[in-house]
Amino acid sequence: MTALIHPSTAFETLEPEALKNGIRVLVASYQDTRSGLVACFVARYAQALCRHPEFEGSDDERCAWHRMAGHWRWLAQAPYKAAVLGGRAVA
Repeated sequence: MTALIHPSTAFETLEPEALKNGIRVLVASYQDTRSGLVACFVARYAQALCRHPEFEGSDDERCAWHRMAGHWRWLAQAPYKAAVLGGRAVA
């Protein structure tokens, strides 16, 4: 299992492949828990990957990771939004 680090730790210290592996582990965890905190971690890992100086992906790949980070930020907030609106789905 990949070791995960706390969000306050500098993600840039991890290699891009370690960040991708961390995202895989976190997404699997989210599928079991639907935890907003796990979703927040996924977003942070994806953001770190986008900004990593050694990330060698194409511009399209970097853009895809950036969009993914935005999606996971939204998922991290979704339980809060649903609770505020009395359990109704928020688009």
